[in-house]
Amino acid sequence: MVENRPGAGGTIAANLVAHAPADGHTLMLGSAALTLAPRLFSNVTFKPLRDFQPVGLVGSTPNVVLAGPAVSMTPIAELADQARRAPGRLRYASSGPGSGSWIAMKLLEVRARIQLEEIPYASTAQATTDALGGQVDLHCPSLAGAMPLVRQGRLRPLGVTSARRSAGAPDIPAIAETLPGYDASLWYGVVGPAGLPADVVRRLSSELQRVLGEPAVQETLRTAGVDIEPGDAEALRVVMADPMRSGVDLMDRIGFRPQ
Repeated sequence: MVENRPGAGGTIAANLVAHAPADGHTLMLGSAALTLAPRLFSNVTFKPLRDFQPVGLVGSTPNVVLAGPAVSMTPIAELADQARRAPGRLRYASSGPGSGSWIAMKLLEVRARIQLEEIPYASTAQATTDALGGQVDLHCPSLAGAMPLVRQGRLRPLGVTSARRSAGAPDIPAIAETLPGYDASLWYGVVGPAGLPADVVRRLSSELQRVLGEPAVQETLRTAGVDIEPGDAEALRVVMADPMRSGVDLMDRIGFRPQ
């Protein structure tokens, strides 16, 4: 049974799972939002590595940096050069702290040592409209959501935000090809409450890997823009503890304080 508990950046669902009985009957599809939450919200009391038991890694989703019609540069290197010549002049659409677009563009600023102007939006749809209209220079939506605009030639892709090119758009370069070490892809994995018995974790992880191997499931995930990275509980624990993939390193670098 799937029970949707949206709101508060995923922390409502996370709190429910953290306090659920450790019997394997309450699980959550977690993401980078889980490891970022304590660094984003001052009222979050859970600690991802203390209060959750990793079950298995599913995959990751990249965003893609798009250039609006008024922007002439194409490679990321040209964008960085232009931004260094005119700090703060290039404007990018952001969905706010903790969002995929925000993480990707903040990391781009840090890695390329540039300064861009963040323009916050309440919805991706409005950000896309303004990118098409030239009100912002750059837009960084999910790769899956961006592809129709890319195929129509309405916005130009500069690079995907994963460490490697995405299987969903192999012709679009990865930003990491220009900025080694750059990776702003968002991981997804299944977690349960801390204290799950080891045999339960092994069984759940095995079933997860089996399901991820089914062609129909893989096709559904790829259509949704997921780069499949099946992994066991330890693989997910490593991702959650990684300062880069958890987002902790970025928050430290930009000096972000929980709000």
